[in-house]
Amino acid sequence: MTVNLLALSPLTDADIEILNSYDVVVITPENLTTKHYPNIDISYGWDADIINNILATPNHQLKWIQAYSAGVDYMPLDTFSAQKIILTNASGQRSIPIAQSVISYIFYFARGLNIYQNQKKWQPYTNQFILQSLPVIIFGTGQIGQQIAKYLKSFDTPVYGVNTSGHPANNFDKVFAINNLNKLPDNIAIVINSLPSTAQTNHFFNQQNLDLFNDLFLFINIGRGATVNETDLLKKLNDGTIKYAALDVTTTEPLPANSKLWQQDNLLLTQHTTWAGNSEELFTIFMKNLPDFINHNPLSVNVVNYDTGY
Repeated sequence: MTVNLLALSPLTDADIEILNSYDVVVITPENLTTKHYPNIDISYGWDADIINNILATPNHQLKWIQAYSAGVDYMPLDTFSAQKIILTNASGQRSIPIAQSVISYIFYFARGLNIYQNQKKWQPYTNQFILQSLPVIIFGTGQIGQQIAKYLKSFDTPVYGVNTSGHPANNFDKVFAINNLNKLPDNIAIVINSLPSTAQTNHFFNQQNLDLFNDLFLFINIGRGATVNETDLLKKLNDGTIKYAALDVTTTEPLPANSKLWQQDNLLLTQHTTWAGNSEELFTIFMKNLPDFINHNPLSVNVVNYDTGY
């Protein structure tokens, strides 16, 4: 059976050769015409205008979309669900560089590098911490959360997790359900947010939930900007109940030049770049599912649940 794949994300010649061996015909955006719309089986990547045109084509046969990102909140999930289109994300593709960025944030503040960076005279700063003394809680225990926890455990850091049900996850000392946070340890020093953006997580980190943590040393967001109420976060950074913060994502991106976030001395902004660096290629993730698709079997890797949005 011939399968038509629309390559909206780059493929190498070697990738295309592998696809051809599975009897997959690759169509590039440069060669795409409206005549192709009814016959596309797979979209490898995303382009809103092109996909919406295909979805609007009567009797189209689009069955599977491979996203190029872990988060898929920018896609019309309700439409996909109604039309029974499978969506797989790129979760895990960049878990290693993101986790290493998180560890660098922690060392930056815990070892006082933020102080020394701007210091122009000999003035030893000894108000530093080792990671064993900074218990961490990670909201989101998926592949990124587990990779962060794995690194932290190598430094003997106490690591707790939060997910939807409180089910166990690799590398965590204990995991709590997100709707049962009254039993969290009272000595948490670092909160790491890797939550996806859903209706349930929008502004989850507001003043009420940030108040669950007393005199927090560091708040980190590598999830989605919409999950944090930035006004509430700034208030706590200014009153000292959160000492430092590191944000890779913000509600508005790019962040406007007049944003108050730029003016916050105890806040590090890395402008949505924690993913940068060598990581598992999207094509490798895609190929874990392609044989099952060809053989009409259910896909099993990174399949998005439309009820949860991730």
